Amino acid sequence: MKEIQETNPKLDTAQLAVLTAVNTMNDYLKLKEDYTSIVESKRKEEDRSDHD
Repeated sequence: MKEIQETNPKLDTAQLAVLTAVNTMNDYLKLKEDYTSIVESKRKEEDRSDHD
């Protein structure tokens, strides 16, 4: 929150909290997508090695 407040000093505490929550959720969803992609890639890799 401190980092966001430094770049947006006019935000009140409630706005700051909401923006922080939205940013946190966005980061979480990106990480979840990356994780899913990595897991799927690993499964495909394992499937290929099982067929060889």
